[in-house]
Amino acid sequence: MRLLSRAAVLTLGIAAALTVAAPPISAGLSAPRSDAAATVENLADGRRALDHLPGDFARIMGYRPKLATLADGSVRLINPKGSCSVPGAGHPFDFTVACQAHDFGYDMLRYAARTHSPLPATARADIDNRLSTDLHTQCVADSTRTTRGTCDATVAIFRAGVGFNSWRQVYEAPADEAGLPRTAGLALLGGVGLLGLIPRQRRRLLAAKAGSGRRGYTRR
Repeated sequence: MRLLSRAAVLTLGIAAALTVAAPPISAGLSAPRSDAAATVENLADGRRALDHLPGDFARIMGYRPKLATLADGSVRLINPKGSCSVPGAGHPFDFTVACQAHDFGYDMLRYAARTHSPLPATARADIDNRLSTDLHTQCVADSTRTTRGTCDATVAIFRAGVGFNSWRQVYEAPADEAGLPRTAGLALLGGVGLLGLIPRQRRRLLAAKAGSGRRGYTRR
């Protein structure tokens, strides 16, 4: 009976995790190309992205994006109030422009959602990939031979955190409440794993205790 109960809970956990595992259905549908989509498609060139910026972006999002330059001279359109949302902000490496450009990209996703023209899941993936590329650009320019490995390792941590968060939020426009189904599914699966682990650990302890008792027994 216990085995059946655990199997049922495991099935529900897998369903909760996988139900939202696929990208939104709208991600594969064709739609008219919006200014928001054109801006995101041109994020690698800040000036071209600015040319496509929706006219009401500042009114809706509350700020005007600015142009900034990476260490290799590449121009990015940024949220000037943005930052690297991690402890230490990546210091001693200068990741500010890369993170502010990433913040602006996410704000474009939010803008598109608020104006009822959400962008496909691939848009957020592209913005995340752009962050990784920009961070590596800074590593090449800012690091010496002795610190390059540390810089690349820091970028890997950034990429892992951003990637997990995007997966958790199903690659939709970033929002605090997004991703709850996946988080709940993962928590449920983790709980199921612990339920299965506890009995196994108990059996191992009992077996070890029994074995110890047998080794200490001396025939007379």
